[in-house]
Amino acid sequence: MRRFIIIATLVFTAAPVAAVAADRNLGDMVFDDKIESMKKAGVGPVIFPHTKHEQTNKCDECHPKVFKEKRGANDVTMKKNMSQQFCGAPTCHNSSQAFPLYMCANCHTKVTAE
Repeated sequence: MRRFIIIATLVFTAAPVAAVAADRNLGDMVFDDKIESMKKAGVGPVIFPHTKHEQTNKCDECHPKVFKEKRGANDVTMKKNMSQQFCGAPTCHNSSQAFPLYMCANCHTKVTAE
């Protein structure tokens, strides 16, 4: 009986930790849902290094204040970024903590219009 209690305690304690850990280490995320607009602007898709951001920020610094944690729920555009939303939020690339938004090649691939 004692063994059962110990095993049950370990399982119920480890499960929430594993669930949180599964949300981390998402790697690089590709944002290309606005590809036609990007082509007109002379830039390619955005490669977002989520893992790198995890190493320097806490999850609650971005989620849910800046970004919703659901695929497709954030309508990110450069216009909105420049209006201090999403990547251009005052705590992100509109601050001294990160490179400025006008450095297109730091996020976009295939930049031809800098």
